[in-house]
Amino acid sequence: MELARRVFCGAAAALLLCTAGSAQTMRFETNVGNIDMVLNPTGDANLQPLVDNIVAYIGLGRYHYTAINRAADGGAGTADDFVLQMGGFLGFQPLPDYWAANRVAVEALEPVTVDSNGDGAVDFSSLTNARGEVSLALRAGDPNSGTSSFFINLGNNAFLDSQGFVPFARIENMDTVDGILQLMQSDQSGGSGDLSVSDIPVLDNGRMVVVNRVTVLQSDPGFSFVGPIATALELASRNSASSSAASSSLLAAGSASSLGGGSIAVGAVPEPTTVALAGIAALGALALRRRVRG
Repeated sequence: MELARRVFCGAAAALLLCTAGSAQTMRFETNVGNIDMVLNPTGDANLQPLVDNIVAYIGLGRYHYTAINRAADGGAGTADDFVLQMGGFLGFQPLPDYWAANRVAVEALEPVTVDSNGDGAVDFSSLTNARGEVSLALRAGDPNSGTSSFFINLGNNAFLDSQGFVPFARIENMDTVDGILQLMQSDQSGGSGDLSVSDIPVLDNGRMVVVNRVTVLQSDPGFSFVGPIATALELASRNSASSSAASSSLLAAGSASSLGGGSIAVGAVPEPTTVALAGIAALGALALRRRVRG
């Protein structure tokens, strides 16, 4: 696998570097302003699988035109604000009632493992869920269920730490986030308790807030999409049956304790190119065949 990866990297060098990177900042460009996400701000090696996960979704273009579907702001003011959640669904059509009735969720990549022995506790100590910290949305009681849907903490949510929600990124400038929290909200749950459609932020023109695209705002010289994408596609192909089952479970979940449970993610970024992604996919398939034959 390592030899094949190096060969592929040589062919793709003109497009992307092939070494792992850290300290990158991703810009989520929305129709109300930019949200800049600093990945792994403390350089904690334990967070790399979570970082690679979101990098793979960004590199594959899965966050393009995605809905910001949950602005759980508590009551008046911002003191009891909870989370801003996104990355779960396409933003088309961006009209709350039509969107809620016709939501389209992306097929998830393999969930991220943070609890290797399955005892319900994260394997390592990490940042707390404080204002500006970013964590993956989970099914209730399952730290290993995070895929692409994520939330930005709006206040001190340290009680989430013991439930498996691991902050892996930080929003240092919360101006756009705070602006979204001031918008009107639409409850399309119909009394069902579905948190993914109960606090939809809506602009004055009646349209939803969407992520138009994601770009790399800042990265170190070694940053690349190639490694995370190749790993994600290889895992997805190797565990296609379990991946499909996980997606179905996520779509079915919707309890109040699961942070909106049904949130998976969709989107798209114009890089890497389709040709590069085809090469990565072929590389993953080749490596898988070699292991099977061996």
